[in-house]
Amino acid sequence: MKKIYTIFGFLGPIIYILAVIIGGAIRNDYSQLYNTVSELSMANVPNLLLMEIMFGIYNISLLIFGIGAFIDTEIDTSKKYRAAMLMLVLTAISGIVLLFFPQDPRSIPFTAVGTTHIAVAGISSLLTILAIFLTGFTFRKKNDMNNFTKYSFISGIIVVISGGLSAYSVGNNLFFGGLLEKITILTFIVWVMVFSYTILKKK
Repeated sequence: MKKIYTIFGFLGPIIYILAVIIGGAIRNDYSQLYNTVSELSMANVPNLLLMEIMFGIYNISLLIFGIGAFIDTEIDTSKKYRAAMLMLVLTAISGIVLLFFPQDPRSIPFTAVGTTHIAVAGISSLLTILAIFLTGFTFRKKNDMNNFTKYSFISGIIVVISGGLSAYSVGNNLFFGGLLEKITILTFIVWVMVFSYTILKKK
């Protein structure tokens, strides 16, 4: 029962994936290849409330999971691990903040709200990278965690590369910017799910 918080490590990512699939499917003007996830929850878009609820559940679930992992002393008590989990908690908080600062449509000049969105999204991206790599470094000397350590480093590298390509593509209005962003996010949230499973099975 102590590790009940790991349920949220599975729930959040599943809700997020469903939100992207459903949000894209119910809009005729949305392309999974071109458009970013943030464009599903811009102001005045169709089904905005549904998207806000689903993304809100994801971020709250990630927050609960991060806090649970932070205070679970059975996993690790090092400062490095606690820093990694703090990054995870801050990632969730930044995601909640983003709901109040939606992205600007691409066809209009940047507004203060849209600029804040970009800034917070950039911070969130950095936090996810730190969380993944710090977690990997935490467990790298534990023999029973070798596979997860390698997986964490591979995931971190993918997030760095695809995230950089995504930022460039979206900034230059390239056709595959949305796909690259989704690869970045999917890599992170699948890592969260694997991490949740790793904690759950760890005795």
